[in-house]
Amino acid sequence: MSENIIIIATVAAATALVAAPFIFRVLHYRRRVQSALSASGPIEEKTVRTTPVDTVPCAVSPKDDTRRRKGKGADYESLFIRHAASNTRSGKTVYIRKEFHERLTRIVQVIGRNEVSLYSYLDNVLEHHFATFQEEISELYKKRNDDIFR
Repeated sequence: MSENIIIIATVAAATALVAAPFIFRVLHYRRRVQSALSASGPIEEKTVRTTPVDTVPCAVSPKDDTRRRKGKGADYESLFIRHAASNTRSGKTVYIRKEFHERLTRIVQVIGRNEVSLYSYLDNVLEHHFATFQEEISELYKKRNDDIFR
């Protein structure tokens, strides 16, 4: 009988040692999310309607000068807080700064109400960037990329 108690106590102690780091990480993550949400202020009740990307072309034409708009929250949501046309399976891994990742995650959680993925948000931001700066990027690329047969 005492051998069974020793075995049970040993198994319980081993389980606690293995589970402790995972429990700590979950609690730490939960605190970070709660502090990020509380730091962003109260969440305003708002209904966000998403449209399939197939039916919505890029909202910015290269000629539009939409580089800096202030006070256009509805425009921002319609441009960036929507689902991307492609999925993450066809994407590639990219490394970004930790503080940028945290900021992007908070934007998606709060503004996107956890309904839009980080992938979709970044895809929309990059789509807008390329549409806005397409001419400048093309010019610089042509200037700095010599023809291989010259």
